[in-house]
Amino acid sequence: MREKEDWRRYCAWPENALSGNEAALLRDGEEAFPAMLSAIGGARDFILLEFYAFSDDSIGRAFADLLKEKAREGVGVYLIYDSVGSILTDRDFFLELAAAGVKVAEFRPVIFWKPYWNWIKRDHRKTLCVDGNLAFVGGFNITEYDAPRSLGGRGWKDMQAQVRGPAVTALEKLFWEAWEASTPVAGPRLPPLPAPERAQAGDKPVSVLSAGGIRHVRSIRRSYRHAIDRALQYIYITNAYFLPDRLVYRRLIKAARRGVDVRVIGPMDTDHPYVRWASWAMYAHMIKNGVKIYEWQGPILHSKAAVIDGVWSSVGSHNLDHRSLHYNLEVNLNVYDPAFGAALTRAFRDDLKNSRLVTMAEVKGRPWTSKLGSKVLYLFRSWL
Repeated sequence: MREKEDWRRYCAWPENALSGNEAALLRDGEEAFPAMLSAIGGARDFILLEFYAFSDDSIGRAFADLLKEKAREGVGVYLIYDSVGSILTDRDFFLELAAAGVKVAEFRPVIFWKPYWNWIKRDHRKTLCVDGNLAFVGGFNITEYDAPRSLGGRGWKDMQAQVRGPAVTALEKLFWEAWEASTPVAGPRLPPLPAPERAQAGDKPVSVLSAGGIRHVRSIRRSYRHAIDRALQYIYITNAYFLPDRLVYRRLIKAARRGVDVRVIGPMDTDHPYVRWASWAMYAHMIKNGVKIYEWQGPILHSKAAVIDGVWSSVGSHNLDHRSLHYNLEVNLNVYDPAFGAALTRAFRDDLKNSRLVTMAEVKGRPWTSKLGSKVLYLFRSWL
């Protein structure tokens, strides 16, 4: 009973958590990419892929060749890619997949003469579902940047959760919602496959939380807020684009003030440096109030993960920024399990060894031009 009370304390909507799951943390690309390729290779019925970026590079072609092979075997293969995220991938790449039997759809095709709103609402999810039995959720795209160096990639730092059980059904439903909102690259839009309820696969409660417009816009943020407010020991956050809205920002400070060990790892090197600059505008106030800020010193950080007291864990595509909150389709898995939480806690503490603590002296000692640039960018954070 005590264990049930503990996880329910951190869960914003315990009545909506799905019981009977098995979940595992894949700490990096060395674990995630072989697991995804193995799952696709072993598929017998269907494969559902939803990725913000799917590139025509060595990694994208390796996945594409395997998807074509599975389609020839009679497996139903469905792929959604985002028009902006995959804008550098030639359309012929996806047409070749479609010609080989893969059902391919593009989310919100870019039309250059349409207003800005057509560009900013994107499908930022990165999910893979196989045969209704297994799913992957995280921050990895199908590109050379994300793939590990052992596969010829650049080894960006990211995380992924692997799940079995009823949570897979919830992820499939989100896929088909995005499928209905996407445009087939060839032929008519095929109807969704049925998504029956899955048998239990373990004992872990899991919440599948989505963002993607007015209806779901605050669910992931509210889950963070709820868990932060109930933290007793520690809050560990790793986030590639750490620009939280005032609600989360203030709660992190309140948690630190009441004695919770609050630590955040952000990037040193990043593919969006202006976001890092804007983040520095918050650091003085956060450090002053006890929040410890670190910058990852390894390859580009792309993770979106958090663990609180080893009970509440969240892994997915959702950045703590305005774009993820208000515009993008996102999905996170919240896992309420001490074993999963311990794995994520160990991963965070290991990452601290390769991260540099940002000090108040460093923040105050920046040139006035850098401080001004950070403040200006922070004022326009809604557009970053």
